[in-house]
Amino acid sequence: MTGERRCEVAVVGAGMLGASAARHLADAGCDVVLVGQAEPTDRQTHGGVFGSHHDVARVSRIIDPDPVRAWLGYRSVSQFAEVAARTGIDPVNPVGHLWVDSPAGIDLLAEADVRYGLCCQRRGAAEAIESMGFLSLPDGCETLWEPPPAGSVDPRAHVASETAAAVAAGATHVVALVDSVLAGAVGPVSVSTDVGVIAADRVLLATGAFSGYGKSPAAGLDLEYALHTQLLVHLDAAEVDRLAGMPSIIGKFPDPVDDFYLTPPVRDHLVGHPPGSGSRHILKVGAPQDNHVRATAAELVAWFRTDGDPVVAVRLEQILEGLLPGLRGIGRRTTSCVTTYTPSGFPFIDWVDDGSHRVACAIGANGFAAKCAPALGELAAGLFLGRNWPTEADRELFLARFRD
Repeated sequence: MTGERRCEVAVVGAGMLGASAARHLADAGCDVVLVGQAEPTDRQTHGGVFGSHHDVARVSRIIDPDPVRAWLGYRSVSQFAEVAARTGIDPVNPVGHLWVDSPAGIDLLAEADVRYGLCCQRRGAAEAIESMGFLSLPDGCETLWEPPPAGSVDPRAHVASETAAAVAAGATHVVALVDSVLAGAVGPVSVSTDVGVIAADRVLLATGAFSGYGKSPAAGLDLEYALHTQLLVHLDAAEVDRLAGMPSIIGKFPDPVDDFYLTPPVRDHLVGHPPGSGSRHILKVGAPQDNHVRATAAELVAWFRTDGDPVVAVRLEQILEGLLPGLRGIGRRTTSCVTTYTPSGFPFIDWVDDGSHRVACAIGANGFAAKCAPALGELAAGLFLGRNWPTEADRELFLARFRD
């Protein structure tokens, strides 16, 4: 793209929420430009911004202790399938999901099971271990297994499928770094990129952790960040076969230091290659990070350029050893990631301008973007399309807040 491109809606941020919103807008007949930077080829030297969706897999499920998150997950299931059918790119690894928790915690999850008729299986630790010989769990916990299509989602493939569907519906995809979004008193909103300017009647900012990068109406949103370290274990074919039938797993325990999330072996793919074209299988384990911080865009870039926190990496090794004793990996590495949090625990999906309703945001997915991205993108698109907010989701939870 050179010079100026005029459009009805510019979606800034071509990640999980932005790509989904662009697809919904294009399907509704809007003239949409989806703009975002490409995945880094070298994290240590990359300039600009990073995307947390540059990852091997994310847990996908409907069951959730929060009813709104459960509804968003349920609303997304059919959309994952629909977009995969349209594009031939299927991001879902439907291996089922296992939640490990106290009996009281499982009671909360069971409400979503009943509400959506998921046919989950509730079992004690011993019974779950008996059905999955590779697994080890402490006594006293219970499990709830959600059948496929729960499992994991490849976030890169999800973005690729949503983007392909949006383009097929008439959207334009621009690979570029946005350095400013300026909304004057009148006229179009100016989106300045390193390949030209986009003049948009309205703009959706889906810029994730980098809402404070450059000049943006989203700067100053009341956001905090969790700096995650994730352990990736490379597996050979024999070990992949031994772990056959492994679901994605979330573990919640009396001591939160033991909490974890795990995605089962998936075929990795390298940057620049289509999803599924790589030759390695990777199992991922991570832990929730409750120490949320405020950080500048420059500080987040510095974190993304690292391999994570070595102290957390040791803890993840210990968690993995207890969960999957005897795991035979042919290589291990750690990587860094960032989760963006809001005070309500739900994304800011709201207008962020002076009341003219020209600039909105979909930012801060609080760690559940992947499993709910199609539904969250639908909510964001609904702002521009004049749709009524769904009664299943409390509108107050999604209103934008700026720091004092």
